[in-house]
Formats: sequence, C-alpha cells, structure tokens
Amino acid sequence: MLQSLSEAVNDLGRKLGDDMNVWRYGQERYKHALITHPLSDAVDDETRRLLNVGPAPRGGNSYTLNNSGGGDNQTAGPSFRIIVETGNWDAAVGANNPGQSGDPQSPHYRDLFDLWAEDRYFPAYYSRDKIESVIAKALVLKPTRPREQGR
Repeated sequence: MLQSLSEAVNDLGRKLGDDMNVWRYGQERYKHALITHPLSDAVDDETRRLLNVGPAPRGGNSYTLNNSGGGDNQTAGPSFRIIVETGNWDAAVGANNPGQSGDPQSPHYRDLFDLWAEDRYFPAYYSRDKIESVIAKALVLKPTRPREQGR
C-alpha cells in the first residue's frame, strides 16, 4: 500500500508540479470537465472564454456513476438525464449540460452546467400550468401562407 501511495504521489508530482499546496482536484490538468466549443481554436482568448464552458471538478473514472469519461478532461458521458414519475409528470427532474441556449450571450447558455457538474437536478414540468408558472421568456412562431411563385 505504501508503494502504491508513493507511486501515486510521484505521478501527481509529474502532472501537477512539485508544490502539493497548489494541487487541486478539478483543476485544468486534473479531473475536470471543460466543454470546448468547436470554434474554440479559431477565435481569440476573449471569445474562447465566452464560448467554452467550465471547467468544473469531475471525479471518478469510467466505472463511476454519472462520470463523464476517464480522462483528466472528461469529454464523454451523460450530458442529459431525466427522472420521471409517470403518476405525477410534474414531479419529473432533469439534468442537462451546459444550458438551454446556443447563444453565448444568453443567460441560459451555461446556466445548467454547475447543476450537471454537481449531479443536481432541475424541475422538468409537464403540465401547461406548471410550465407557464416558470416561463422566463416565450417565443411564439406562427406559420404564414407560402407565397405563390412569381410574385
């Protein structure tokens, strides 16, 4: 056991440096989740900070429940979960990652990331009354008649 401990400390030293006081679980080089936007490498640092989400500490390995991969930056695994009680649909809860908007300027771009990273859930209401009680913004799309060709 002492040999395993010594090997583990040596491995961490090579990865995180000699000063154990700065070793942190979930730091950029060790056990975290950072969602990297596909355009991240093509933009400047300021835009990259806006597009990327995280990092957040994510422990475990590929055998840990709800873990998002076995590497130091966990890039695979469950990003959406839902628990539904079919006798009471409004009691459903869910987790999603990183948010509900694809617009980095939106407050909902990354607002679910921390809940997901901490294995916590949000209510996933089903009934119209429950949904309308929590609406922050509504977008109503109405179809129009297609234009006739040549007009």
